[in-house]
Amino acid sequence: MRIAQLALALFISVAVLPATAAEQPASEASVKRLIEITNSKKLVDNAMLQMDAMMKASMKQALADQSLTAEQEKVMIETQEKLAGLVKEELKWEMLEPMFLDIYQKTFTQKEVDGMLSFYKSPAGQAVIKKMPQVMQASMQIMQARMSKLVPQIQQITAEGAEKMKALSAQPKP
Repeated sequence: MRIAQLALALFISVAVLPATAAEQPASEASVKRLIEITNSKKLVDNAMLQMDAMMKASMKQALADQSLTAEQEKVMIETQEKLAGLVKEELKWEMLEPMFLDIYQKTFTQKEVDGMLSFYKSPAGQAVIKKMPQVMQASMQIMQARMSKLVPQIQQITAEGAEKMKALSAQPKP
């Protein structure tokens, strides 16, 4: 009986070992190559520019009803610059690249990264790389337009919630 168990354990380890070996995590070098070939740094930089523009547009929209004094205008510009600086500092490529490397290595096997590298080297893959910024920009514009339509509803729901909370706070506690 013991020999049968030992033989079964040996068979399972030999059968599972090749499958496990084939599912090696991606190497750092291959992930770096993938990030390089997909122009990920450029995509992140473009996303930062778009985020900056969105923050400016949001602040402008939030203050659209108000006329600002010169001092208030100056404070608004300073605030925008501080926010943009914070975002740029925290989301700069040098901060993000190690996280991307770690995520890709934990998520993809070497075989999968090799497949992605093959795809992105192909004409179709190059087209995806070249056109993805346009897709992202158009997507962001659509999302921004949709969100701006929601702002009045969001404000109304928030105000209603605040009124309900205020009413509940005014009630005597048992």
